[in-house]
Amino acid sequence: MTGLPLSRRRFVQTAAAAGLLIPAAGLVPGAAVAQEGRILRIRNDGDIRRLDPATRGGWYDETVMFSIFSGLVRYKAGDAWGWELDAAESIDDSDPQHVKFTLRPGIQFTGGFGEMTAEDVKFSYERFRDPEVNAVYGADWAALDHVEVTGTHSGIIHLSRPFAPLFTSTLPHASGLILSRAAMEAAGRSVIDTDPLACSGPYQIAEWRPRELIHLVRNPGWVGPAPHFDEIRLLPLTDLISAETAFDAGDIDVTQIAVNSIAVRDAEADNLVVKPALAYTWLGMNIENEVLQDLRIRRAIQHAINTREVVEGTFGEAVTPAHGLIPPPLLGAREANLYGYDPDAARALLAEAGAPALQLTLSFNGDPDMMIAAQVIQAHLAAVGITLEIRAMDGATLTAQQQDSEGGTYKDIQLFFSTFTTAPDPSWVTEWFTCAQIGDWNFQRTCSEEWDSRNAAAAEESDPATRAATYVDLQNQLEETGAYVFLMHGVNAWISKPGIRTAYSADAQWALLRDFAAV
Repeated sequence: MTGLPLSRRRFVQTAAAAGLLIPAAGLVPGAAVAQEGRILRIRNDGDIRRLDPATRGGWYDETVMFSIFSGLVRYKAGDAWGWELDAAESIDDSDPQHVKFTLRPGIQFTGGFGEMTAEDVKFSYERFRDPEVNAVYGADWAALDHVEVTGTHSGIIHLSRPFAPLFTSTLPHASGLILSRAAMEAAGRSVIDTDPLACSGPYQIAEWRPRELIHLVRNPGWVGPAPHFDEIRLLPLTDLISAETAFDAGDIDVTQIAVNSIAVRDAEADNLVVKPALAYTWLGMNIENEVLQDLRIRRAIQHAINTREVVEGTFGEAVTPAHGLIPPPLLGAREANLYGYDPDAARALLAEAGAPALQLTLSFNGDPDMMIAAQVIQAHLAAVGITLEIRAMDGATLTAQQQDSEGGTYKDIQLFFSTFTTAPDPSWVTEWFTCAQIGDWNFQRTCSEEWDSRNAAAAEESDPATRAATYVDLQNQLEETGAYVFLMHGVNAWISKPGIRTAYSADAQWALLRDFAAV
Protein backbone atom coordinates (compact mmCIF):
# COMPACT_ATOMS: atom_id res chain seq x y z
CA MET A 1 0.00 0.00 0.00
CA THR A 2 0.82 2.11 -0.53
CA GLY A 3 6.46 8.42 3.68
CA LEU A 4 4.65 5.39 5.33
CA PRO A 5 5.19 3.01 2.45
CA LEU A 6 1.61 3.35 1.32
CA SER A 7 0.26 0.17 0.00
CA ARG A 8 -1.45 -0.28 -3.20
CA ARG A 9 -5.06 -0.74 -3.57
CA ARG A 10 -6.34 0.27 -1.25
CA PHE A 11 -4.60 2.78 0.98
CA VAL A 12 -6.26 1.58 4.13
CA GLN A 13 -9.00 3.73 5.53
CA THR A 14 -6.78 4.29 8.55
CA ALA A 15 -4.78 6.87 6.63
CA ALA A 16 -7.78 9.10 6.02
CA ALA A 17 -7.36 12.60 7.34
CA ALA A 18 -10.03 14.71 8.96
CA GLY A 19 -12.90 15.86 6.72
CA LEU A 20 -12.20 18.93 4.64
CA LEU A 21 -14.47 21.81 3.76
CA ILE A 22 -15.01 22.80 0.15
CA PRO A 23 -13.03 25.94 -0.71
CA ALA A 24 -14.95 28.90 -2.02
CA ALA A 25 -12.27 29.91 -4.49
CA GLY A 26 -12.95 28.91 -8.06
CA LEU A 27 -16.45 27.57 -7.40
CA VAL A 28 -19.82 28.92 -8.38
CA PRO A 29 -22.21 27.82 -5.61
CA GLY A 30 -25.45 26.45 -6.94
CA ALA A 31 -24.42 26.59 -10.58
CA ALA A 32 -25.38 23.59 -12.68
CA VAL A 33 -22.79 21.92 -14.86
CA ALA A 34 -24.54 23.11 -18.03
CA GLN A 35 -24.22 26.74 -16.88
CA GLU A 36 -20.48 26.35 -16.42
CA GLY A 37 -19.84 24.97 -19.89
CA ARG A 38 -17.48 22.03 -19.97
CA ILE A 39 -16.31 22.16 -16.37
CA LEU A 40 -16.82 19.15 -14.12
CA ARG A 41 -16.65 19.48 -10.34
CA ILE A 42 -16.19 16.17 -8.58
CA ARG A 43 -15.25 14.94 -5.14
CA ASN A 44 -11.91 13.13 -4.78
CA ASP A 45 -11.64 11.00 -1.67
CA GLY A 46 -8.33 12.54 -0.65
CA ASP A 47 -5.61 14.89 -1.74
CA ILE A 48 -2.82 13.75 -4.02
CA ARG A 49 0.25 12.34 -2.26
CA ARG A 50 2.46 10.59 -4.82
CA LEU A 51 1.70 10.55 -8.54
CA ASP A 52 4.29 7.87 -9.24
CA PRO A 53 3.11 4.56 -10.74
CA ALA A 54 5.64 2.67 -8.62
CA THR A 55 5.05 4.39 -5.27
CA ARG A 56 1.56 5.91 -5.50
CA GLY A 57 -0.65 6.18 -2.47
CA GLY A 58 -4.20 5.07 -3.17
CA TRP A 59 -7.20 5.67 -5.36
CA TYR A 60 -7.09 9.42 -4.57
CA ASP A 61 -3.82 9.48 -6.53
CA GLU A 62 -4.90 6.96 -9.15
CA THR A 63 -8.04 8.88 -10.17
CA VAL A 64 -5.80 11.80 -11.11
CA MET A 65 -3.08 9.61 -12.61
CA PHE A 66 -5.50 7.86 -14.99
CA SER A 67 -6.34 11.32 -16.37
CA ILE A 68 -2.88 12.85 -16.72
CA PHE A 69 -0.87 9.78 -17.77
CA SER A 70 -1.52 7.11 -20.37
CA GLY A 71 -0.59 3.46 -20.44
CA LEU A 72 -0.46 0.98 -23.28
CA VAL A 73 -3.98 -0.08 -22.29
CA ARG A 74 -6.56 1.14 -19.79
CA TYR A 75 -9.62 -0.16 -17.96
CA LYS A 76 -12.92 0.09 -19.75
CA ALA A 77 -15.77 1.88 -18.05
CA GLY A 78 -18.84 -0.24 -17.38
CA ASP A 79 -20.08 -3.12 -15.26
CA ALA A 80 -17.55 -5.72 -16.41
CA TRP A 81 -13.79 -5.67 -16.06
CA GLY A 82 -12.00 -5.32 -19.37
CA TRP A 83 -9.33 -3.28 -21.09
CA GLU A 84 -8.97 -1.23 -24.24
CA LEU A 85 -6.09 0.38 -26.11
CA ASP A 86 -4.79 3.67 -24.78
CA ALA A 87 -1.34 4.90 -25.81
CA ALA A 88 -0.89 1.69 -27.75
CA GLU A 89 -2.04 1.54 -31.34
CA SER A 90 -1.85 -2.25 -31.17
CA ILE A 91 -1.03 -5.05 -28.71
CA ASP A 92 -0.14 -8.63 -29.62
CA ASP A 93 -0.43 -10.93 -26.59
CA SER A 94 -0.61 -14.18 -28.54
CA ASP A 95 2.62 -15.16 -26.79
CA PRO A 96 1.87 -14.23 -23.14
CA GLN A 97 5.54 -14.09 -22.17
CA HIS A 98 6.54 -11.90 -25.12
CA VAL A 99 3.94 -9.16 -25.57
CA LYS A 100 4.45 -6.95 -28.62
CA PHE A 101 3.19 -3.36 -28.70
CA THR A 102 3.10 -0.39 -31.04
CA LEU A 103 2.46 3.13 -29.73
CA ARG A 104 0.21 5.71 -31.31
CA PRO A 105 2.59 8.11 -33.06
CA GLY A 106 2.54 11.73 -32.00
CA ILE A 107 1.65 11.53 -28.28
CA GLN A 108 3.45 14.51 -26.74
CA PHE A 109 4.63 14.86 -23.15
CA THR A 110 3.92 18.23 -21.59
CA GLY A 111 6.78 20.52 -20.60
CA GLY A 112 8.48 20.22 -23.98
CA PHE A 113 9.77 16.70 -23.31
CA GLY A 114 8.86 15.45 -26.73
CA GLU A 115 7.06 12.49 -28.20
CA MET A 116 6.35 9.29 -26.29
CA THR A 117 8.50 6.46 -27.59
CA ALA A 118 9.16 2.83 -26.81
CA GLU A 119 12.18 3.99 -24.80
CA ASP A 120 9.75 5.64 -22.38
CA VAL A 121 7.83 2.37 -22.05
CA LYS A 122 11.06 0.51 -21.33
CA PHE A 123 12.12 3.10 -18.75
CA SER A 124 8.70 3.17 -17.05
CA TYR A 125 8.38 -0.58 -16.55
CA GLU A 126 11.98 -1.51 -15.83
CA ARG A 127 12.27 1.19 -13.14
CA PHE A 128 10.03 -0.98 -10.92
CA ARG A 129 13.14 -3.13 -10.36
CA ASP A 130 15.40 -0.17 -9.50
CA PRO A 131 16.41 -0.28 -5.78
CA GLU A 132 16.47 3.54 -5.70
CA VAL A 133 12.81 3.62 -6.69
CA ASN A 134 11.90 1.12 -3.95
CA ALA A 135 8.66 0.33 -5.77
CA VAL A 136 5.75 -0.30 -3.41
CA TYR A 137 4.06 -2.02 -6.34
CA GLY A 138 7.10 -4.01 -7.38
CA ALA A 139 5.06 -7.23 -7.39
CA ASP A 140 3.16 -5.93 -10.44
CA TRP A 141 6.32 -6.28 -12.51
CA ALA A 142 7.96 -9.13 -10.60
CA ALA A 143 7.87 -11.33 -13.72
CA LEU A 144 9.40 -8.69 -16.01
CA ASP A 145 12.70 -9.67 -17.61
CA HIS A 146 13.12 -6.63 -19.82
CA VAL A 147 11.44 -4.48 -22.45
CA GLU A 148 13.01 -4.77 -25.88
CA VAL A 149 12.84 -1.66 -28.08
CA THR A 150 12.31 -2.73 -31.69
CA GLY A 151 11.55 0.69 -33.17
CA THR A 152 10.72 4.27 -32.25
CA HIS A 153 7.16 3.31 -31.38
CA SER A 154 7.41 -0.47 -31.01
CA GLY A 155 8.75 -2.97 -28.53
CA ILE A 156 8.31 -6.32 -26.79
CA ILE A 157 7.61 -6.90 -23.09
CA HIS A 158 9.60 -10.00 -22.15
CA LEU A 159 8.46 -11.88 -19.03
CA SER A 160 10.72 -14.38 -17.29
CA ARG A 161 7.75 -16.58 -16.39
CA PRO A 162 3.99 -16.72 -16.93
CA PHE A 163 2.16 -13.93 -15.14
CA ALA A 164 -1.63 -14.17 -15.10
CA PRO A 165 -2.32 -10.63 -13.75
CA LEU A 166 -0.52 -8.82 -16.59
CA PHE A 167 -3.73 -7.75 -18.35
CA THR A 168 -5.96 -7.65 -15.28
CA SER A 169 -4.05 -5.66 -12.69
CA THR A 170 -0.70 -4.51 -14.12
CA LEU A 171 -0.95 -3.01 -17.61
CA PRO A 172 -4.47 -1.50 -17.31
CA HIS A 173 -3.78 -0.27 -13.78
CA ALA A 174 -1.50 2.53 -12.62
CA SER A 175 1.60 0.32 -12.73
CA GLY A 176 1.18 0.29 -16.51
CA LEU A 177 1.27 4.08 -16.89
CA ILE A 178 4.09 5.55 -18.97
CA LEU A 179 6.42 8.29 -17.73
CA SER A 180 8.78 10.55 -19.67
CA ARG A 181 12.33 9.32 -19.30
CA ALA A 182 13.63 12.69 -20.39
CA ALA A 183 11.59 14.53 -17.78
CA MET A 184 12.74 12.22 -14.98
CA GLU A 185 16.40 12.53 -16.01
CA ALA A 186 16.15 16.31 -16.37
CA ALA A 187 14.73 16.55 -12.86
CA GLY A 188 17.40 14.23 -11.49
CA ARG A 189 14.69 12.29 -9.71
CA SER A 190 14.21 8.57 -9.17
CA VAL A 191 10.59 8.99 -8.02
CA ILE A 192 7.73 11.43 -8.53
CA ASP A 193 5.87 13.21 -5.73
CA THR A 194 2.95 15.56 -6.36
CA ASP A 195 4.65 17.11 -9.41
CA PRO A 196 4.08 14.77 -12.37
CA LEU A 197 6.99 16.44 -14.24
CA ALA A 198 5.42 15.65 -17.64
CA CYS A 199 1.90 14.48 -18.49
CA SER A 200 1.01 12.12 -21.32
CA GLY A 201 -2.75 11.68 -20.93
CA PRO A 202 -5.71 13.76 -22.10
CA TYR A 203 -5.40 16.09 -19.10
CA GLN A 204 -2.64 17.92 -17.26
CA ILE A 205 -2.56 19.60 -13.85
CA ALA A 206 -3.14 23.35 -14.18
CA GLU A 207 -3.16 24.07 -10.46
CA TRP A 208 -2.91 22.23 -7.18
CA ARG A 209 -3.91 23.88 -3.93
CA PRO A 210 -3.16 21.36 -1.19
CA ARG A 211 -6.29 20.18 0.65
CA GLU A 212 -8.42 22.47 -1.53
CA LEU A 213 -8.33 21.84 -5.27
CA ILE A 214 -6.78 19.66 -7.98
CA HIS A 215 -7.46 21.51 -11.24
CA LEU A 216 -7.10 19.58 -14.50
CA VAL A 217 -7.23 21.06 -18.01
CA ARG A 218 -6.84 19.53 -21.44
CA ASN A 219 -3.40 18.40 -22.59
CA PRO A 220 -2.93 19.90 -26.08
CA GLY A 221 -0.38 17.19 -26.92
CA TRP A 222 -2.86 14.32 -26.50
CA VAL A 223 -3.71 12.61 -29.81
CA GLY A 224 -6.07 9.92 -28.50
CA PRO A 225 -9.85 10.22 -28.14
CA ALA A 226 -10.67 13.72 -26.92
CA PRO A 227 -12.41 13.99 -23.52
CA HIS A 228 -15.64 15.95 -23.24
CA PHE A 229 -14.80 18.30 -20.40
CA ASP A 230 -12.36 21.16 -20.84
CA GLU A 231 -11.65 21.36 -17.13
CA ILE A 232 -12.08 19.07 -14.15
CA ARG A 233 -11.99 20.40 -10.62
CA LEU A 234 -11.41 17.70 -8.04
CA LEU A 235 -12.22 18.62 -4.45
CA PRO A 236 -10.28 16.49 -1.91
CA LEU A 237 -13.04 15.68 0.57
CA THR A 238 -12.33 12.72 2.81
CA ASP A 239 -15.62 13.12 4.68
CA LEU A 240 -18.58 11.75 2.72
CA ILE A 241 -21.15 13.65 4.76
CA SER A 242 -19.49 16.96 3.86
CA ALA A 243 -19.33 15.88 0.22
CA GLU A 244 -23.02 14.95 0.15
CA THR A 245 -23.93 18.28 1.74
CA ALA A 246 -21.90 20.10 -0.90
CA PHE A 247 -23.68 18.15 -3.63
CA ASP A 248 -27.12 19.06 -2.26
CA ALA A 249 -26.03 22.71 -2.08
CA GLY A 250 -25.04 22.61 -5.75
CA ASP A 251 -21.34 23.15 -5.07
CA ILE A 252 -20.17 19.93 -6.74
CA ASP A 253 -21.60 17.88 -9.58
CA VAL A 254 -20.56 14.33 -8.70
CA THR A 255 -19.70 12.61 -5.45
CA GLN A 256 -19.42 9.26 -3.80
CA ILE A 257 -21.83 8.78 -0.89
CA ALA A 258 -21.87 6.69 2.26
CA VAL A 259 -23.52 3.28 2.12
CA ASN A 260 -26.08 4.37 4.70
CA SER A 261 -27.14 7.23 2.41
CA ILE A 262 -28.20 4.91 -0.42
CA ALA A 263 -31.66 4.25 1.00
CA VAL A 264 -32.49 7.93 1.48
CA ARG A 265 -31.40 9.23 -1.92
CA ASP A 266 -33.76 9.62 -4.89
CA ALA A 267 -32.24 7.03 -7.23
CA GLU A 268 -33.60 8.64 -10.39
CA ALA A 269 -33.17 12.33 -9.57
CA ASP A 270 -29.70 11.78 -8.16
CA ASN A 271 -28.56 9.41 -10.93
CA LEU A 272 -27.62 6.91 -8.25
CA VAL A 273 -25.01 4.30 -9.22
CA VAL A 274 -24.30 1.43 -6.82
CA LYS A 275 -21.78 -1.32 -7.58
CA PRO A 276 -20.23 -4.13 -5.52
CA ALA A 277 -16.83 -3.01 -4.27
CA LEU A 278 -13.57 -4.82 -4.81
CA ALA A 279 -12.76 -4.22 -1.16
CA TYR A 280 -12.30 -6.37 1.89
CA THR A 281 -12.80 -5.47 5.52
CA TRP A 282 -11.80 -7.78 8.31
CA LEU A 283 -11.08 -7.90 12.02
CA GLY A 284 -7.39 -8.66 12.47
CA MET A 285 -5.60 -10.02 15.53
CA ASN A 286 -1.95 -9.35 16.32
CA ILE A 287 -0.51 -12.79 17.02
CA GLU A 288 2.60 -11.24 18.58
CA ASN A 289 0.54 -9.62 21.31
CA GLU A 290 1.14 -11.53 24.55
CA VAL A 291 -2.53 -12.37 25.12
CA LEU A 292 -3.28 -13.30 21.51
CA GLN A 293 -0.36 -15.67 21.08
CA ASP A 294 -2.69 -18.46 22.20
CA LEU A 295 -4.50 -19.89 19.15
CA ARG A 296 -7.40 -21.02 21.37
CA ILE A 297 -8.15 -17.41 22.29
CA ARG A 298 -8.02 -16.28 18.67
CA ARG A 299 -10.27 -19.15 17.63
CA ALA A 300 -12.71 -18.28 20.42
CA ILE A 301 -12.97 -14.74 19.06
CA GLN A 302 -13.69 -16.11 15.58
CA HIS A 303 -16.51 -18.25 17.00
CA ALA A 304 -17.89 -15.44 19.17
CA ILE A 305 -18.56 -12.97 16.35
CA ASN A 306 -21.72 -13.19 14.27
CA THR A 307 -20.56 -11.49 11.09
CA ARG A 308 -24.06 -11.27 9.63
CA GLU A 309 -25.25 -9.30 12.66
CA VAL A 310 -22.20 -7.06 12.43
CA VAL A 311 -22.80 -6.24 8.78
CA GLU A 312 -26.58 -5.88 8.98
CA GLY A 313 -26.30 -3.83 12.16
CA THR A 314 -23.93 -1.47 10.39
CA PHE A 315 -25.32 -1.25 6.85
CA GLY A 316 -28.70 -2.99 6.87
CA GLU A 317 -29.24 -5.06 3.75
CA ALA A 318 -27.11 -2.85 1.49
CA VAL A 319 -24.02 -4.96 2.23
CA THR A 320 -23.61 -8.71 2.60
CA PRO A 321 -21.12 -10.56 4.83
CA ALA A 322 -17.78 -11.69 3.41
CA HIS A 323 -16.57 -15.30 3.28
CA GLY A 324 -12.92 -14.43 2.84
CA LEU A 325 -10.57 -11.73 1.63
CA ILE A 326 -11.15 -12.13 -2.12
CA PRO A 327 -14.33 -10.32 -3.17
CA PRO A 328 -16.77 -11.78 -5.68
CA PRO A 329 -16.74 -11.93 -8.63
CA LEU A 330 -12.97 -12.38 -8.60
CA LEU A 331 -11.51 -15.79 -9.19
CA GLY A 332 -10.93 -17.57 -5.86
CA ALA A 333 -13.78 -15.99 -3.88
CA ARG A 334 -14.91 -18.40 -1.16
CA GLU A 335 -18.50 -19.44 -0.51
CA ALA A 336 -18.25 -20.10 3.24
CA ASN A 337 -16.06 -19.52 6.28
CA LEU A 338 -14.38 -22.37 8.14
CA TYR A 339 -15.17 -21.06 11.62
CA GLY A 340 -18.63 -19.62 12.00
CA TYR A 341 -20.66 -18.19 14.84
CA ASP A 342 -20.67 -20.64 17.77
CA PRO A 343 -20.65 -18.93 21.19
CA ASP A 344 -20.65 -22.24 23.07
CA ALA A 345 -17.47 -23.28 21.27
CA ALA A 346 -15.99 -19.87 22.09
CA ARG A 347 -16.70 -20.25 25.80
CA ALA A 348 -15.22 -23.76 25.83
CA LEU A 349 -12.03 -22.58 24.14
CA LEU A 350 -11.64 -19.68 26.56
CA ALA A 351 -12.08 -22.02 29.52
CA GLU A 352 -9.53 -24.42 28.04
CA ALA A 353 -7.09 -21.54 27.61
CA GLY A 354 -7.63 -20.46 31.21
CA ALA A 355 -9.04 -17.10 30.12
CA PRO A 356 -12.71 -17.02 31.14
CA ALA A 357 -12.71 -13.25 31.89
CA LEU A 358 -10.53 -11.76 29.22
CA GLN A 359 -10.05 -8.04 28.54
CA LEU A 360 -9.10 -6.90 25.04
CA THR A 361 -8.86 -3.68 23.01
CA LEU A 362 -10.15 -3.06 19.47
CA SER A 363 -8.39 -0.18 17.68
CA PHE A 364 -9.56 1.50 14.48
CA ASN A 365 -9.56 4.82 12.66
CA GLY A 366 -12.80 6.19 14.09
CA ASP A 367 -14.94 5.70 10.96
CA PRO A 368 -18.58 6.16 12.09
CA ASP A 369 -19.76 2.99 10.34
CA MET A 370 -17.00 0.93 11.88
CA MET A 371 -17.87 2.36 15.28
CA ILE A 372 -21.26 0.67 14.91
CA ALA A 373 -19.55 -2.56 13.85
CA ALA A 374 -17.24 -2.32 16.88
CA GLN A 375 -20.17 -1.94 19.24
CA VAL A 376 -21.90 -5.01 17.81
CA ILE A 377 -18.69 -7.02 18.19
CA GLN A 378 -18.33 -5.67 21.73
CA ALA A 379 -21.72 -7.17 22.58
CA HIS A 380 -20.83 -10.51 20.94
CA LEU A 381 -17.61 -10.81 22.91
CA ALA A 382 -19.31 -9.80 26.16
CA ALA A 383 -21.70 -12.72 25.67
CA VAL A 384 -18.79 -15.17 25.90
CA GLY A 385 -17.03 -13.41 28.77
CA ILE A 386 -14.65 -11.04 26.93
CA THR A 387 -14.65 -7.36 27.87
CA LEU A 388 -13.81 -5.28 24.83
CA GLU A 389 -12.54 -1.70 24.99
CA ILE A 390 -13.20 0.22 21.77
CA ARG A 391 -10.39 2.61 20.91
CA ALA A 392 -11.09 5.06 18.07
CA MET A 393 -7.91 6.87 17.13
CA ASP A 394 -6.24 8.81 14.35
CA GLY A 395 -5.72 6.41 11.48
CA ALA A 396 -2.19 7.54 10.63
CA THR A 397 -1.17 7.15 14.28
CA LEU A 398 -2.58 3.63 14.40
CA THR A 399 -0.83 2.62 11.20
CA ALA A 400 2.47 4.08 12.43
CA GLN A 401 2.19 2.06 15.64
CA GLN A 402 1.41 -1.12 13.71
CA GLN A 403 4.45 -0.53 11.53
CA ASP A 404 6.78 0.27 14.46
CA SER A 405 8.69 -3.01 14.44
CA GLU A 406 11.87 -1.50 15.89
CA GLY A 407 10.25 0.30 18.81
CA GLY A 408 8.09 -2.67 19.62
CA THR A 409 4.94 -0.66 20.34
CA TYR A 410 3.12 -2.75 17.74
CA LYS A 411 2.88 -5.54 20.32
CA ASP A 412 0.39 -3.43 22.30
CA ILE A 413 -2.12 -3.56 19.44
CA GLN A 414 -4.56 -6.45 19.92
CA LEU A 415 -7.66 -6.38 17.69
CA PHE A 416 -8.05 -3.95 14.79
CA PHE A 417 -10.16 -3.26 11.73
CA SER A 418 -8.58 -3.11 8.27
CA THR A 419 -10.06 -2.24 4.90
CA PHE A 420 -8.09 -2.66 1.70
CA THR A 421 -9.28 -2.07 -1.85
CA THR A 422 -7.96 -4.09 -4.73
CA ALA A 423 -7.79 -4.54 -8.49
CA PRO A 424 -9.55 -7.24 -10.52
CA ASP A 425 -7.06 -10.02 -9.78
CA PRO A 426 -6.76 -12.14 -6.61
CA SER A 427 -3.00 -11.68 -6.51
CA TRP A 428 -3.63 -8.08 -5.47
CA VAL A 429 -5.64 -9.33 -2.50
CA THR A 430 -3.26 -11.87 -1.05
CA GLU A 431 0.15 -10.26 -1.49
CA TRP A 432 -0.17 -8.21 1.70
CA PHE A 433 -0.20 -11.26 3.99
CA THR A 434 3.25 -12.65 3.26
CA CYS A 435 6.16 -12.84 5.67
CA ALA A 436 7.86 -9.96 3.82
CA GLN A 437 4.86 -7.71 4.54
CA ILE A 438 5.12 -8.09 8.33
CA GLY A 439 5.55 -4.60 9.73
CA ASP A 440 4.51 -3.00 6.45
CA TRP A 441 0.90 -4.12 5.87
CA ASN A 442 0.67 -7.58 7.42
CA PHE A 443 -0.35 -6.38 10.86
CA GLN A 444 -1.59 -9.81 11.94
CA ARG A 445 2.08 -10.84 11.58
CA THR A 446 1.16 -14.32 10.39
CA CYS A 447 3.99 -15.94 8.46
CA SER A 448 4.44 -19.17 6.52
CA GLU A 449 7.13 -19.69 3.90
CA GLU A 450 5.02 -22.46 2.37
CA TRP A 451 2.07 -20.06 2.12
CA ASP A 452 4.28 -17.43 0.48
CA SER A 453 5.57 -19.95 -2.05
CA ARG A 454 2.07 -21.07 -3.03
CA ASN A 455 0.91 -17.48 -3.26
CA ALA A 456 3.74 -16.63 -5.66
CA ALA A 457 3.00 -19.72 -7.75
CA ALA A 458 -0.68 -18.77 -8.02
CA ALA A 459 0.24 -15.64 -9.99
CA GLU A 460 2.01 -17.84 -12.55
CA GLU A 461 -0.77 -20.42 -12.91
CA SER A 462 -2.48 -20.25 -16.30
CA ASP A 463 -5.37 -22.63 -15.59
CA PRO A 464 -8.23 -20.61 -14.02
CA ALA A 465 -9.73 -23.55 -12.12
CA THR A 466 -6.41 -24.50 -10.55
CA ARG A 467 -5.67 -20.89 -9.77
CA ALA A 468 -9.08 -20.39 -8.12
CA ALA A 469 -8.67 -23.50 -5.97
CA THR A 470 -5.25 -22.29 -4.83
CA TYR A 471 -6.58 -18.91 -3.73
CA VAL A 472 -9.45 -20.58 -1.83
CA ASP A 473 -6.94 -22.73 0.02
CA LEU A 474 -4.69 -19.76 0.74
CA GLN A 475 -7.61 -18.02 2.42
CA ASN A 476 -8.43 -21.21 4.33
CA GLN A 477 -4.91 -21.26 5.70
CA LEU A 478 -5.14 -17.64 6.81
CA GLU A 479 -8.40 -18.35 8.62
CA GLU A 480 -6.81 -21.39 10.29
CA THR A 481 -4.28 -19.06 11.96
CA GLY A 482 -7.17 -17.62 13.96
CA ALA A 483 -5.97 -14.09 13.23
CA TYR A 484 -8.74 -13.11 10.80
CA VAL A 485 -12.50 -12.56 11.00
CA PHE A 486 -13.72 -11.70 7.50
CA LEU A 487 -16.49 -9.10 7.64
CA MET A 488 -17.58 -7.52 4.35
CA HIS A 489 -16.67 -6.38 0.84
CA GLY A 490 -19.07 -3.47 0.66
CA VAL A 491 -20.41 -1.37 -2.19
CA ASN A 492 -19.47 1.90 -3.86
CA ALA A 493 -22.22 4.44 -4.47
CA TRP A 494 -22.18 7.66 -6.48
CA ILE A 495 -24.65 10.44 -7.26
CA SER A 496 -24.46 13.06 -10.02
CA LYS A 497 -26.30 16.10 -11.29
CA PRO A 498 -28.63 15.84 -14.30
CA GLY A 499 -26.96 16.22 -17.67
CA ILE A 500 -23.82 14.27 -16.83
CA ARG A 501 -23.00 10.86 -18.25
CA THR A 502 -20.77 9.29 -15.63
CA ALA A 503 -18.17 6.57 -16.14
CA TYR A 504 -16.77 4.32 -13.45
CA SER A 505 -14.64 1.23 -13.15
CA ALA A 506 -16.59 -2.00 -12.80
CA ASP A 507 -16.51 -1.68 -9.01
CA ALA A 508 -17.08 2.11 -9.07
CA GLN A 509 -13.89 2.59 -7.08
CA TRP A 510 -12.53 4.98 -9.67
CA ALA A 511 -14.31 7.74 -11.52
CA LEU A 512 -12.82 7.40 -15.02
CA LEU A 513 -12.77 11.14 -15.63
CA ARG A 514 -11.69 11.12 -19.26
CA ASP A 515 -14.89 9.16 -20.08
CA PHE A 516 -17.31 11.56 -18.38
CA ALA A 517 -19.50 13.48 -20.81
CA ALA A 518 -22.74 15.41 -21.17
CA VAL A 519 -25.95 13.48 -21.75
